Amino acid sequence: MHKVWRVIKWIIFCVGGLLAIDLAIVIFFGIYRPQIQPSDDIIVLGAAVNTPAAFNRSQQGLKLYEDGLAKAIVVSGGIDYPRGQSEAEYMKQAILANTAVNPPIIVEDKSYSTYENLANARALIGANSSIIIVSDDYHLARAVLLAERLGFKKVYWSAPSSSYYSHDELAYYYFREVFAIIDYLPKFVTGR
Repeated sequence: MHKVWRVIKWIIFCVGGLLAIDLAIVIFFGIYRPQIQPSDDIIVLGAAVNTPAAFNRSQQGLKLYEDGLAKAIVVSGGIDYPRGQSEAEYMKQAILANTAVNPPIIVEDKSYSTYENLANARALIGANSSIIIVSDDYHLARAVLLAERLGFKKVYWSAPSSSYYSHDELAYYYFREVFAIIDYLPKFVTGR
């Protein structure tokens, strides 16, 4: 019986350690910002239509474009409600309504996950593209690691201020993202 408890303690310690490392990775990408260099494209990852996340992500992508950091913006995200507007179309309209310029916008509206956002965008712009990923802080680790695994030439990342989330909402999203990264481990390994 003593050996069984020792094995159980060892398993709990290992799982706890892996979760702590996972959380540290999520927090690192949420806090750290690379020095963004001019890139080929900005990929704005989808969020539910008519939410602060979708609007603020689109505006962050627009800001990066207006700062001259990319040649085009890719808005990504499918339809999350029957007969609804796609996340990508919503973000495109949010960009066009808030700029005097007419940025080149590529609409990727077939995706329903972070993996599909990036894989479908890669099919549209090519893997040899250098990109800037725009999403919320808590989502960046999974998105950046996946983009690098999918073979984009160079990956930078940015996020709008998360001031539109309460502290409880942010804690929930960071916690959820730890388990999303675990769920994505096969995709990180295989690229599919």
